[in-house]
Amino acid sequence: MFETIEYLFARGGRRRPFIRSDFIQLVFCVIIIGFYVELLASGRLIRVENIALEYFFKDRPAIKVDSSIAMIEIGEESLRSIGRWPWPWHYHAKMIRLLNEWGAKAIVFDFFFDESIAALENDDLEKALEQAKQVYFPVMLGPKPEKKFWIHSLPVVLEPKGEGKIWTHSAAKLEKNVRALGHINAETDDDGVLRRISPYLAYGQEIHPYLALKVAYDQSGKPLRNFDELNLPLDADGKLFVNWTGKWKNSFEHYAYADLIRSYQELNQGLRPVLDPKVVKDKICLIGLTAGEFSSTKVNAFESACPSVAVHANVINSILTNQFVIPVAVTTNALCLVLVGLITSLLFVNFRNTVSFVMGLAIGVIWVIVCFLLFWFKGIWLYVFHELLLILTLFIFSALYSLVMSGLERARLFDLATRDGLTGLYVIRYFREVLNRTVKEALIKKAFLSLILIDIDNFKPVNDTYSHQAGDMVLRKLAKIIQSCLRSRRPFYEADLIARYGGEEFIIMLRNTKLPDAVSKVAERVRQAVEEAVFDWEGKIIPVTISLGVATLHPDEGVPDPMVRRADDALYRAKRQGKNRACVEE
Repeated sequence: MFETIEYLFARGGRRRPFIRSDFIQLVFCVIIIGFYVELLASGRLIRVENIALEYFFKDRPAIKVDSSIAMIEIGEESLRSIGRWPWPWHYHAKMIRLLNEWGAKAIVFDFFFDESIAALENDDLEKALEQAKQVYFPVMLGPKPEKKFWIHSLPVVLEPKGEGKIWTHSAAKLEKNVRALGHINAETDDDGVLRRISPYLAYGQEIHPYLALKVAYDQSGKPLRNFDELNLPLDADGKLFVNWTGKWKNSFEHYAYADLIRSYQELNQGLRPVLDPKVVKDKICLIGLTAGEFSSTKVNAFESACPSVAVHANVINSILTNQFVIPVAVTTNALCLVLVGLITSLLFVNFRNTVSFVMGLAIGVIWVIVCFLLFWFKGIWLYVFHELLLILTLFIFSALYSLVMSGLERARLFDLATRDGLTGLYVIRYFREVLNRTVKEALIKKAFLSLILIDIDNFKPVNDTYSHQAGDMVLRKLAKIIQSCLRSRRPFYEADLIARYGGEEFIIMLRNTKLPDAVSKVAERVRQAVEEAVFDWEGKIIPVTISLGVATLHPDEGVPDPMVRRADDALYRAKRQGKNRACVEE
């Protein structure tokens, strides 16, 4: 198992063990993935995913359109020809008769016929409906209106609006002669774009399918008897996505209402019609307003104004051609998100810098292509933006993590190269480099610079008597004591610097320190602190004292060597004079 992990985390073609930093990075990546799964479940980014869906609609090739769908639009041209809306009902009676005579399969109205009409008009339309038998009427579920009347400009409320709803119907005498009713409620999403419709609505004692669904199931030879037969790919809210075919005028056959009426009259008069009756033969004819002033328009993926009759056409086309937008469940989207995140995390842990960026970019491009191809060929809609944002987040985190870890690694290597393994003090090689730079700076700034050499008195007997481990303990503790007496909590360029000079020798560099201060305030304090310290080894007290030699930089010296020699001479003088003392350069 460990060998498998080791292989997965081999970088640059070299096998290396799965180190702790990689595990930490992977743990943080998993936490980030978990955050994005929670973000996906919350639905906060659904608007961005909807935008991606709209681009998929626009970029995919045109889908199949059923040729039996035709729209009879009441547009600006028809309004100019016939008159201002609403029209007398005998025009609609004539439309039903002509479509019935010309062999239309279904006649679907997208507007209502209320009771406020003359009895003669009512009877004419009622007879036309009795003859056709293939007419569909709409219903709509809306908020209950407030009932009130006005007395001297003051409203008298008979029935408050409240929270109730009410179904809007056409005249009851007309509805009894239609083949079926269907609701035409089409609510937009929060961004104002129509993407989904409710397959059916129920309120009070009434339940109605969506008008276009009812028509499509009837004309497909599989009449919709109950709503359990709706074998449709619905989303989590139980709604059906509209599979937009494109701009409605470019997708479906459409004819002007006035041209059909004119053609019908011309045929009855023996004249050549504007439109041949064959244009509506065996067609599902959708009659609705498309003029902007009267039409109920919606925003969709292709255009900012789409009449509701075009929405019906797209829904019917989905049923007849068996082409749907199939939204993937949240759990499936979450699993895909986790899979993409884990693959990306393993690659980012395994590779660095440009390679990881290229791989992350490749994963993102591949994911977009896979999602688009699934939508193109199968209509399957997988989330895109969550994965792309996750990949970007993981890349940024991995880059920052790599930067931090590289900095820590450089600091660790620097310590290994410049620090003594036993005492933790700087090694003499690095000390000399700093000392050389500091001497040059002191000459330029005319600053004071002093040096102290320290040697442990009688150190060899400590190793011989108490063991080398005891000697190591003395060196470590002595280093800590000396450090505690120096100015170490300052910026590096102002702090005192200490290094291990040899076996039991130490060297201290004192910036901005005159010779008298170096002796009295530092050397003597260090000597006294060592003398007073207790060096306990396995219950035995080891007597430890030190000898010190102090020197300072002279104004005419450009290198530290003379100062070091003077400090060394002072140290040996301290040894000769009895040890456990500090001597100053002569």
